[in-house]
Order: sequence, then structure tokens, then C-alpha cells
Amino acid sequence: MQTGVFQDVEPFHYSDEDLTTGTKHWDDKEYDLSEFDKLLRGKWDKCMKDGFFRYHLDKVETKIIPGEKKYVAQLNVKRATERRKPQEIITVNQPFDENLFNFSRIKSNEVLFLLDKKTKSPPDTPKVEEAMCNGTKDEEPQNLVIINVSPLEYGHVLLVPDVYSFRPQMLTEYSIQLAIETLLLSRHQGFRIGFNSLCAFASVNHQHLHAYYLEQELFVESCPVKHLKGILYELEVMPTKGFVFQLHGSTVEDVSRVVYLVADYMQRSEIAHNLFMTRGTVFGEDRTSRNRTIRLFLWPRKKFIGVKEEACFNVAVVELAGHLPIKIAEMYEGLTEETVNDTIRSAQLDEAEYQTVKDNVLQLYKPTCSSS
Repeated sequence: MQTGVFQDVEPFHYSDEDLTTGTKHWDDKEYDLSEFDKLLRGKWDKCMKDGFFRYHLDKVETKIIPGEKKYVAQLNVKRATERRKPQEIITVNQPFDENLFNFSRIKSNEVLFLLDKKTKSPPDTPKVEEAMCNGTKDEEPQNLVIINVSPLEYGHVLLVPDVYSFRPQMLTEYSIQLAIETLLLSRHQGFRIGFNSLCAFASVNHQHLHAYYLEQELFVESCPVKHLKGILYELEVMPTKGFVFQLHGSTVEDVSRVVYLVADYMQRSEIAHNLFMTRGTVFGEDRTSRNRTIRLFLWPRKKFIGVKEEACFNVAVVELAGHLPIKIAEMYEGLTEETVNDTIRSAQLDEAEYQTVKDNVLQLYKPTCSSS
């Protein structure tokens, strides 16, 4: 397989000093932009102007569905009708197939920049080397930020960690840490990152995460969570239960390790899953709190096998978090919190199966991180 095609793409260099949890609060009615935000948005706007997307976002209508969870519904018909046909997925552990579309084949004008972290010394631990390399490879990983040619919202990009490792769509400790750092590079409170596993509405079997800006607040940013052990919490107030983590009181490395521990268990156990990252309040504080952190939600869920069905909305990662891209105009008008709850709940594992997952997660998790 060909490598090195993207070596001439502009890199965005960053270090730990560029990472911040601080953002404006939604009540401020404004937002800040970091150098990362300005670069991403500027290049994304130019790609839209130059016609590199399959459609414009000028016909997206947004409304907040009345109710406790204040679901954010957006009518985006073109994403359903003009996007690339999803690959057929039949197993969570489906191997990478070099004969199918993958992100090494994209056009160079779809690449916004490379993410390049400046470190004080080269990584020298086997864990990091394994995460950054595929076999024996002397080249630095090329972490791509590329446009999603079928965007669901403004600034919708794909984060492709170490593109030439040709990993299937699965989480690694390295990809989780890169995603958290990418979120921390932004100062916009509405910047979100999500991951769909295979059989959880991933469309391409090549490791990638979604990132985009949403100008509306989500209920999950401040909803209550239940403490389980260490930095491991449980989400019970959304229609589909899951596990929750926060950066507050821990480190990027430790949170990445623990999230990977749980995600790897799901991967090895053939359990479909979705991961969502967003800024929000520190656990235990209400939505008015100015004490900001990163919240990470990891849902085990029912498998979806085959080609994506036609429905009002698919229950993928952003839908589980309360953001609903709707593809059928007639259904958009009649949405209620009750009907949305029922649709999202359809992804929930049977109670006995979820309890088994929860018990296994508690057994494998050995807390070494600080927690309150």
C-alpha cells in the first residue's frame, strides 16, 4: 500500500502547553477561538467555497425539542441522499481490507492539516511505540485532519490517527489520547468528538473519529452521573445506559488508559460501542458551574449489522449524546421527547446483557487514577 502521500501537507504543531479545558460558558452567548480553531475553520470554509463537499449546509434547520433532555434536532436531508454508500459491516472485529475505500485514498485537497505534537523527548515506552507504529516503521505517524465531504454540521472533520498504520475501525490508547488532546486544542465550548465502532454505524473500516462544532448546549454536558469506582462513572439518565469519565482530577494519559481498557474489552468481546467527548461541568456540579472539564461517554450497545436502514435518524454516537441529524422532513416536524427516547432506547442492550458488561468492566478496572 502506498505511503507518504500526505507528507507535504501543512502540519499543526502543538505541545501540552496549548491544551486547555477552559472555554466560555453557554450563558455568555459567545465563544472563543484558539489558533487550532481558526486554522480548522478557515481551511474548512475554503474547502466549502471551492466545492470540495458534496453539498452546502445552507438548508439545515435546527430546533430544540421541548422536554428535560432538550434534544437538538437538525433537518439535514442531503446527508442521507448525497453521502458515500457505507461499507457493509458484519462484525465488530472485521479486518481492514486494503481493497476497499480507506483514508489513504482521499484527494489531497480534502486534507486540512496534520496534527504534530512536539515532545521533549522521543517516546521510548513499548506501550506508546506500539500505539504509534505498525510493525517496524521509522516514520512519524501522520495524524490527518480531513473534511467530511458529507458534513452533518459546521466544521465537520475526520481525525485519522496514523493514517498509514491501516488499522480497522477500533479504538487504541493512542487514538483516544490524540482525540482528547484535539478537543483540548479548541476553545469553543461546542466542539465535539465522536467515534462509532463497527456495527455501531461506522461507515468506513479504517480508524477515524468525527469532530465538529455544534452551537447548541447538550443535556449530557451537565447531567448527573453515578459513581462506580475510581474515575469510572455510569450514565443512567439518558435512554441508553453507558459509562462516563471526566478529565477533572486526572490526566489525559490516565483517562486515555482507562477509557481504552473498557473499550478494548468491548472490542475483544464483540460488543458494538460509541464514544463521545465534549466539554461540560465537573461531575456533581450543575449547568451554571464555570468549572469546566472534558466529559467522555462510552456506550455499549446493540449491534447494527448490514447496510444502514432508512429511518428518521440512526442511533449513532451523536444521537446517543442528544444531537439528532434528521433525514426525513415529515418526521422532523412531529418529533417529541418521548418518540426520541424510544428510538434511542432501541440501541440499549438487554438489561441482563448490560449488567454482565457492567460487572466485567468493574472487575477489569483497577483504579490508579485520582478521583473524588
